[in-house]
Amino acid sequence: MPQRSPAVPLFLRRGAMCCALALGALAGPAWAEQPAPAGLLRLQAQASAEVVPDRSVASLAAVAQGDDLAALNADVAQRLDAALRSARAVQGVQASTGEVSTQPRFRDVGGTVRQDGWTVSAVLTLRTADPDKLGVLLGELGKTLQLQSVHGEMSATQRQHELDTLGARAIAAFRARAQAAAREFGYAGYTLGEVQLSDLQGAEPQSRPMMLQQGMLGARAAQPAMAVQPGRREVSVSVNGSVQLVH
Repeated sequence: MPQRSPAVPLFLRRGAMCCALALGALAGPAWAEQPAPAGLLRLQAQASAEVVPDRSVASLAAVAQGDDLAALNADVAQRLDAALRSARAVQGVQASTGEVSTQPRFRDVGGTVRQDGWTVSAVLTLRTADPDKLGVLLGELGKTLQLQSVHGEMSATQRQHELDTLGARAIAAFRARAQAAAREFGYAGYTLGEVQLSDLQGAEPQSRPMMLQQGMLGARAAQPAMAVQPGRREVSVSVNGSVQLVH
C-alpha cells in the first residue's frame, strides 16, 4: 500500500497560513512602492503689492480707579454712553463698545499685599473711511477717554479686490514659471497637477496698543485733533502646486 503523508493538525496549517500572510504584508511595501513619474515638478509663485487700508480704526477706553466699585461702574458707564452717542452722531463713523473689565488693585503695606480698591475699564471702538473725521473725534473724546490704539483696516471690498488682482498675477506667474521650466528641461509643455491658491496675506492690522499711564487716569483736559493717516501695508497671494512636464 502507498505510504500516506502524516496528517498535519489543523491549528498548524492555520499557523503556517497566518505566517505566510504576515510575511507577505511585510514584503508588500517593497514591491508596491511606485517611483515618482518623471518630469513631476513642484513650483511656487507669489504676487504682492503695497496698499493703504481704506478704513481707520481707533480704540479708546473709559478707565476709573477707586474704592467704591458701584461708583466706578457708574462713572465708566456714563462716560462710555456719552462717548458712544457723540461718535454715532458723526456721519460715516461706526462706533461699538468692546471689552469691559473689573480688576482688583493691590499694594504692599508693611510687607503684606493687600487689596487697595478697583480698576474698571470699558473699550469703545471707532471705524471710518474718513481719517480726518476720526482725528477730530479723537480730540473731542480725549476729554473723557484714553486712547489705546489707532491703525488701518482693510474693508471687505478692498480685501476682495486685492485678492482677485493679486490672485490673477500669482497664477500668471505660476504658469510662466511652469512653461519656462518645461522649456529649460527640454519638454514641450506641462499639465497641471494639484494647485493651491492662498488667501490674502498681510491684510490683518499689526496694531501696537498704547500703554495706559497711571498719571492719565484722572485727566480731563481737552485734546487737540489728531492727525490720523493709515500706513502702507504689503499684502500678497501665493500659488503652490505641482505640474507634470510633457514632451
